[in-house]
Amino acid sequence: MDITNFTVDTKTEKIECSLVSPKNPSKNAGILLNISATREYALHDPLQSTPTIPFLEAGHYVLSFDLAHHGSRIKYPDTEGKELKGMALALLDGNDPFEQFINDGKAALDWCKTQNIGVNGRTVAYGVSRGAYCCLRLAASDSRVYAIAGPSPVTTWHPVTEFSSTISQSLDLNKFDIQNWIDSLGEKAVYLSVGSQDNIVSTNACVDFAMKLFKHQKDVLPENILLNELHVVDSPSHSPSIKSRLDATRFLLEHVNPSKTNTQIKDELHKNSK
Repeated sequence: MDITNFTVDTKTEKIECSLVSPKNPSKNAGILLNISATREYALHDPLQSTPTIPFLEAGHYVLSFDLAHHGSRIKYPDTEGKELKGMALALLDGNDPFEQFINDGKAALDWCKTQNIGVNGRTVAYGVSRGAYCCLRLAASDSRVYAIAGPSPVTTWHPVTEFSSTISQSLDLNKFDIQNWIDSLGEKAVYLSVGSQDNIVSTNACVDFAMKLFKHQKDVLPENILLNELHVVDSPSHSPSIKSRLDATRFLLEHVNPSKTNTQIKDELHKNSK
């Protein structure tokens, strides 16, 4: 991989980012923001990096950085391996990790712009679970993020044990529900998939958010324009299957490069997964 590492200043801290360049950039090359716990996972883990290779082969750039309180950014003692607890503790201390993510994402995309990277294409974002929530929050705040794919997304923090056990008595977790940003997501393309028995993030919460978003989009978008997809798969697991991850990748490729048909993209992904 052709990886460029760079540092951006988000005013509250300096963060390390990684940008992977395609061998043959498309004329309208876009950017995939691939978010996992760390950029190492997002770019190199066999599952978390599912969209990385298809995007590079299609001529697009892939951007990543560590989530706050993960990887090289752990700040609280004894939270390695318990990074969600670190995020919860930060909220208690008045240091919102989700606002930090928004600042991180904007700074990383600003740097790409200074390098003329992705300026002729679209920016799309991919994240699983907490990564999906963060990508949705960034999209709601930054007009450059056009589409988001979130398998097994956190849509409310109530069912997440690290949050409910750490801060539910001190802070109103309802204020962090992603449905609070529905108005800002009305013109975004959003892909959600969740297992039918996901008790980690709550299947019902994901479906409820998706239906409210669909209703809002019906009100604000032209007639017969549908930007979103919701898939409830028969699974007791929180971890998305490779099929769900590939389908999320297909969705994002459609929106970063709308000139390709759905069938073409599915055929290419099937070939690459063999």
